[in-house]
Amino acid sequence: MQTPRVPPKPSSLVSFSPKTGARLGEVPVAAPEDVAATVARARLAQVEWAGLDVEERNARLLRFREVLLARADEIAARVSEENGKPAIESMGLLAPICATIELHTDLAKRLARGQKVSPTFFLGARAVIHHEPLGVAGFILPWNFPFELGVKHMIPALAAGNAVVQKPSQANPLIGELIVRLFAEAGLPKDLVQVVHGYAETGKALVDAADTICFVGSTATGKQIMRQAAETLTPVLLELGGNDAAIVRRDADIPLTARGLINSTCYNAGQVCNGVERIYVPHELIDPLLVELQRLIPRLRLAFEASGDDYELGPFIWPPQLEVYEEHTADALAKGAKVHCGGEVVRRGGGLYWPPTLLTGMTHEMLMMREETFGPFIAIMSVSDDDEAVALANDSRYGLGASVWTRDTAAGEALARRLRAGSVMINNAMQIGGCATLPFGGDGDSGVGRAQGEQVFFHYVATKSVMTSPGSSASLWMPYGPEAQRFFRGLSRTFYASKLGARAAGIYDLIVGRPQL
Repeated sequence: MQTPRVPPKPSSLVSFSPKTGARLGEVPVAAPEDVAATVARARLAQVEWAGLDVEERNARLLRFREVLLARADEIAARVSEENGKPAIESMGLLAPICATIELHTDLAKRLARGQKVSPTFFLGARAVIHHEPLGVAGFILPWNFPFELGVKHMIPALAAGNAVVQKPSQANPLIGELIVRLFAEAGLPKDLVQVVHGYAETGKALVDAADTICFVGSTATGKQIMRQAAETLTPVLLELGGNDAAIVRRDADIPLTARGLINSTCYNAGQVCNGVERIYVPHELIDPLLVELQRLIPRLRLAFEASGDDYELGPFIWPPQLEVYEEHTADALAKGAKVHCGGEVVRRGGGLYWPPTLLTGMTHEMLMMREETFGPFIAIMSVSDDDEAVALANDSRYGLGASVWTRDTAAGEALARRLRAGSVMINNAMQIGGCATLPFGGDGDSGVGRAQGEQVFFHYVATKSVMTSPGSSASLWMPYGPEAQRFFRGLSRTFYASKLGARAAGIYDLIVGRPQL
């Protein structure tokens, strides 16, 4: 019997415009041995980078910020071309990247000489915590925000003294190349920031070769990466999917809420991990909210409906997502939902578009309320009160983000504490992802770790404790004297007893039982 021939894997990856289908460029696919060689070059560059004074590393990262600002129009145009979103959205995300650079260069400087901490009861000792780079940080990046999330996540790793090797999504290879060029323009060492292109095999090779991994993408792929990384005990940071809930309270400002819900479901054509996907509304507010939503939705323009870059919703970037949209919509309709607008794909000019889709009559038996749809769906479910809304919002395997819409901000903040989510916003949604000082990430199927704020810096460092002891500490070593037990009992009471009498007794035991050299 003849063995069937397996078609060869492509040696190159072609980039196409999601708006027009036009061919934009081509890059080579990295085989596993190519990935290993790239990481090896990065290791050499990392030694040079880590050997620089923190002031010099920070100066080059701040120079990179100047490059971003000077090239803002070019960056926005390239992202719009290969990613489909309006250029204004990329332009709007430059400020959070700049804020991230400022945050982590300041933190790196603050930690450069180590953190002095109390030696507790080890009197006379000196205790310091040092944070050392891990080596090469691998980044497996998503197709929805390839530039913005790519650069933002690399900054803490670089500020901590690491090298970076990124694997962009196969939908955005040219954006990955642009990132490398911009860092080189800022004067970072050659090979410190590199890119490898390819498919799953390339990503797996990077997980095996890197010293730490940051993955942004689907929950299913994140679990595969975590299983693989467990074999080498490689630390992973996983920013995964979401099915974020919005709770509309009875006292909500309807015009504000309607605009906010449209923005948080349709931004980036709904292709946002922490975009709103489930909306819980009191029975009596549904009709007035619908009126306002139906007034505003027609004002949103798809890319082919506008001239140039003057539009709100681009095409969806990843064509296989169409299957999810159609499956979730059909399931909702079969189970009693009503579509008020949208609900069908539009094919125009080489691109695939899904218009804003407004649904009511949603229930938790529907896929859209249980799984991540990742599109411009405004899905409304009726609830009786806040308690029911919180219970339904928490009834999810995801735990990324949530929002509360109310005029009573104190009540909104109280509800936020009851929600199982990594971040909650009051009278807004999603924008925590642009606040560089706040941790961002989720629990459950939404990920592991936090990919923002000072907290993320510590994913890219090894923590080393250094303690310098006085010579007198030798009196506590073996062989123990006859009074050693009394001394150690006195030590505990002196420092930690809550009652004054017990502390006094502890001091006496310390004096009487103190071992002698």
